[in-house]
Amino acid sequence: MEQPTDLPTTPAGVVADVNGRLACLDEALWAAKTSEELVEAVAEAETLRAHLAGLEASMLAEIEARKVPKQELAWSSTAGWFTHLAGMKRGQGHRAVEHAPLLVGERTATHAALLAGRVSPEQAAIIVAAIEKLPLNPAVRAEGEQLLLEAASRLTATELHHAAKRLVLVVDPEKAERDAEKALDREDRAAHLHRHLSITEDGAGGIRLRGRGTVEDAAVLKAALLPLTKPAPAVDEEDPDCETLTDPRDHGARLWDALVATAQHALDTDLPPDCHGARPRVTVTTSLDVLRQQIDWATLGTTTSTAAPLGAITDDGLELAPSVIRRLACDADIIPIALGGKGEVLDVGRTSRLVTPALWRAVVCRDRHCTFPGCTRPPIMCHAHHITHWVDGGHTKLDNLVLLCGQHHRVIHHTPWQVRLNPHDGRPEFLPPPKRGHPPPDWIRSRPRRE
Repeated sequence: MEQPTDLPTTPAGVVADVNGRLACLDEALWAAKTSEELVEAVAEAETLRAHLAGLEASMLAEIEARKVPKQELAWSSTAGWFTHLAGMKRGQGHRAVEHAPLLVGERTATHAALLAGRVSPEQAAIIVAAIEKLPLNPAVRAEGEQLLLEAASRLTATELHHAAKRLVLVVDPEKAERDAEKALDREDRAAHLHRHLSITEDGAGGIRLRGRGTVEDAAVLKAALLPLTKPAPAVDEEDPDCETLTDPRDHGARLWDALVATAQHALDTDLPPDCHGARPRVTVTTSLDVLRQQIDWATLGTTTSTAAPLGAITDDGLELAPSVIRRLACDADIIPIALGGKGEVLDVGRTSRLVTPALWRAVVCRDRHCTFPGCTRPPIMCHAHHITHWVDGGHTKLDNLVLLCGQHHRVIHHTPWQVRLNPHDGRPEFLPPPKRGHPPPDWIRSRPRRE
């Protein structure tokens, strides 16, 4: 059968032909499309973006090998040429050119996954960079690449970045420990050195606050202020008998009011305001052995999650350096929470309808953030949800509670989604609602990137 003669034959022609075919969507009336069509189109667009990134890496690797920009186009380097051509930031262009030969020549499994659209360009860059930090043993690097590729199927690039740091820590713990502690200590010292706060008039009858400080400072400020930012019901002052209204203040206004209230309270008393039955404090989870002996940076803040952050984490997700933890441990209130051999939180043993401060700390220690698949909202934005409701005979104890943000708390109460604690490891997992034409769903802890 004779082939059409008008098909493009050069790489540039094929890419231009694909681009031209997409032009038919430029004027699409997206408001007329169904939700399913829109979601499928975005998913296919992401697959195409990954495929193009894989092809571009292959071309960049060959261009760099031939030194085409330097020898034929009068550029000083391939990175400089590509940065200019793509309109990228300089660092992005240099990383793309640096990663291309590695991706095509050594990380072939990652390159194949990128071409197939199974990983995003951002995830591929994280995998390449992480593997380069591992020991040179080919078997170790191949195993690490496969682990990260498997994780990429359910993690975002941010979560994969944390998982990659954990991988480096496991394979080469001493180097990872030294590098991480030095980096965080350096950043903490720099932030402390340049700390400042200014209060200036804005020329419109108000003031502006501007400042900078350390992560330790932020942990203290957030621990004091965020509990006071909960929306409060509002009442029309001119008609007190009217229906209660929602709080008209946005988050920024509530945070400002919390700051002013805390300052006013400090002037009036010698104690900070109380909230939710517990005095505001900074909470950092670690083991009793760490407090008795010394901070073990190699295990501090680790959880069973592959995407667990490297380091100690506060209630609102701030990562603290070991030196900061040592300072906090000198004079902080110690909240005892019993940890099992695998880091699981043991039962606090309280039985009441309301979650006590001690039990709340235990739930936070176990769950770390909203446990709904794909959500990482910090505990300060979450509720302790009763898996079996109190009125249905459920107890207020650790094995009947799970941390959920406000949005996903409503999802569990008002949609077919279900939640339970896994009978083997005691960790939360969720059952999605069934979909027409799909097999029955399984219990999950993370959502696949392509559903």
